[in-house]
Amino acid sequence: MRIIISALLLILSVTSCAQQNKKETVKETTATPIDLKVILEDDPYIGQLKKYDYEPEYVMSITTLYAYEIRVNDIPVATNFSTMGGTIWYPINKAILQSGKQSLSISIYPRYTDDETQKDYFEDPDDYDFWLDITQTAWIDGSREEPKMVLEYEMPRKDDRGKEIDFSKLTSRHDELTFTAKVPYTLTGWSESKVFDKKDSVAVEQRVVAFYQKYRQLMVDKKPLELQILELKQAYETSQYSYLDKDKLFKDREEYVRDFPEELFIMAKLENYELKFYGNNRVLGLIFTQDPDKGYSAMAKKFLDKNDNRMISFYSLLLQQPKGSDSLEIIR
Repeated sequence: MRIIISALLLILSVTSCAQQNKKETVKETTATPIDLKVILEDDPYIGQLKKYDYEPEYVMSITTLYAYEIRVNDIPVATNFSTMGGTIWYPINKAILQSGKQSLSISIYPRYTDDETQKDYFEDPDDYDFWLDITQTAWIDGSREEPKMVLEYEMPRKDDRGKEIDFSKLTSRHDELTFTAKVPYTLTGWSESKVFDKKDSVAVEQRVVAFYQKYRQLMVDKKPLELQILELKQAYETSQYSYLDKDKLFKDREEYVRDFPEELFIMAKLENYELKFYGNNRVLGLIFTQDPDKGYSAMAKKFLDKNDNRMISFYSLLLQQPKGSDSLEIIR
């Protein structure tokens, strides 16, 4: 239970004898309201937000006990380095900038037996396998359209020469595929952004770390308006590929600015990470490298749920350097 205590500061005035009979007045002060104009009326991107008659959503379903990282157009859309298994669904519109052929990168690794123990090799595919499919659906008149299969994948049991794979000696599996998507929107995303050279990774990492540290400090200091300003471009594209309208976006922003200062959490330390290059070297991110947080964004907060269980929430913080700019900005 949170207890909020308000303290009233009393200012005692000492006056001379000649002023003792003068009536004292105390001017009341009130908290300055946060000016939301900058994230509502002045948002430079919001005028581009469009609604469409048909708004398809692409969803990836993965069924396995193995660890994996999946990318669409070289943007991470599904990551699991834990014991979590069964079937998990991932929306992937965030990686689709426009209609046409999309690339799919599938990387599979041995499973985890507990939060910090990963097996060295794959196992008998009759006991442990990997299935992935992508479906396309949409909301029509308040109902979910029947999903249409776009792509199906099962981890092969034979190599390219038709020989049975010895899974007891397999440490990873990687496949590159494509699928076709049709969406009504066209987003710039990272398509025109600066291409970073991995040979400059030390200098690039310093810039990315500085941005993460800035964002982390804004979280610590409970600065919701400043955080929203940093995310204007990302918020527009997220709203567009998720088909949110302006009113819903503005309502979410107002609620966030109102409620965020009251949240109770601590930020995870910015450590044990590596710099990752995504989006054909146009997108950058810091990713945890150690279990049990391996594979997740290095921007994370820790908190207690309503049952006082310890929880951790990871913030996607993928950066780009827009065309004509020398600064990094959040894109996903």
